[in-house]
Amino acid sequence: MFRDLFDAANDLIPAQHYRVTLRSLLSPLPEDPQLWQRRTVIFLGDIQSRWQVSPAQRSRLRQLLRLAARVVLVGGAVFLPRVAGQLKTSPLAIHPNFAAAAVEEQLVASDPGQHVASAGIVNSASSPFAALRLLLTLIRDDHGQQIANALGQYLGLSDSSKHEVSKVSLHLRQRACGDTLIATTLQLMQDNLEDPKQIRELAAQVGVSTRKLERRFQDKTDTTPLAAYRMLRVERAHQLLVHTDLPLAEIVVATGFGSRTNLRHWFKKGYGTSPQTLRQQSFAGKTPSALPAYN
Repeated sequence: MFRDLFDAANDLIPAQHYRVTLRSLLSPLPEDPQLWQRRTVIFLGDIQSRWQVSPAQRSRLRQLLRLAARVVLVGGAVFLPRVAGQLKTSPLAIHPNFAAAAVEEQLVASDPGQHVASAGIVNSASSPFAALRLLLTLIRDDHGQQIANALGQYLGLSDSSKHEVSKVSLHLRQRACGDTLIATTLQLMQDNLEDPKQIRELAAQVGVSTRKLERRFQDKTDTTPLAAYRMLRVERAHQLLVHTDLPLAEIVVATGFGSRTNLRHWFKKGYGTSPQTLRQQSFAGKTPSALPAYN
């Protein structure tokens, strides 16, 4: 479940990838411990039992709590800092099953009904399901609210907007640092993939000259409006090839490319393969989801 979340984040954030590794407290650190200062350590407990730590594991636990840039305590893992000898604890999101034990051990509980909590580097969630929301918050801290919102919609963890999530659009909005003109233009493009508008028509709709729109795209995203529009359509073709059995002729119409030859040309430039090859790969369960190149 958590790996799926970070895999989806990597899909939407091509420039910076999260790496997820599963480790035991008995496993030696495979590299320089100082490298852990840039890492988030997630202690994944359940809601039925508190996390038990053997004497052999305690020293590794102390080391991880000391070195990690961020710590996430889930479910029964909320007791771990106290087990490691940390007498001062931050407010923690504690599941009702552990409330009595938490009082006895003088843990500081967050406000009633609060399922996630954050204070400094310590983050906690009352259950693995609540932890998904907490991890979205950490991704927001890393990459901004727009990415977190898009990821939440992409995974069904938050209410979707009326517009579908486009990796191409999201990537360009990131490059443009949320520039309103570019965001509005990209949405107009997404609304008109089947019957593409001329760039001058888009410029008129957003109230600027064609030259100004082209210059803004070039300055902010290092690409042109025409190339961005084309890649949105190529991305839509990719989605239809992988997730539907529509004939290629209908996909040509749905993406406004006019002919199979035109679609094939731009698809290969974007994804490095032909539409036919991609469909064959999708049937075999091998579907590359890389962001298309801008041409």
